[in-house]
Amino acid sequence: MGDRGKITGIGKLMAALVAERKWAKALNCNRLFDFWEDAVGHEVAAHARPKVIRRQVLHVEVTDSVWMQQLHLQKGSLLAALNRRIGEDDLVDIRFTLKYGESFRKPVSGNIPRKPPPDPAKLAEFEGLLISIKDDEVRSSLKAIWLAQQYRD
Repeated sequence: MGDRGKITGIGKLMAALVAERKWAKALNCNRLFDFWEDAVGHEVAAHARPKVIRRQVLHVEVTDSVWMQQLHLQKGSLLAALNRRIGEDDLVDIRFTLKYGESFRKPVSGNIPRKPPPDPAKLAEFEGLLISIKDDEVRSSLKAIWLAQQYRD
């Protein structure tokens, strides 16, 4: 990558590595994470976000089944719009998965009235019940569902 004993700039090293590993196409394709909202619009971006690209398939998380159905109907035009922005036909498909209990909206600034947090005694009691569950992810998910329900009432 350079003459022995000479200092090579990091930019030159990275360019050589990208070329050697043939990452240019993948890096170009991953730019869509930066322009997602511009490409799909604010309303869609509030309910869907790109998660990962694997083997030219974009995996998108969606907030609910209604939006998932709507995006399935728009899949062709979304795929065409994203490929136009990337500059190549790098994406061949889009797959949608549900991401329950989450909104992809950006936080709104200002004073928003919020419900008070759940009763600490109830929270402690619920967390005591969760201790018996060994899987951290399951425990965390159940707590998130319980908290969402507390704020909903």
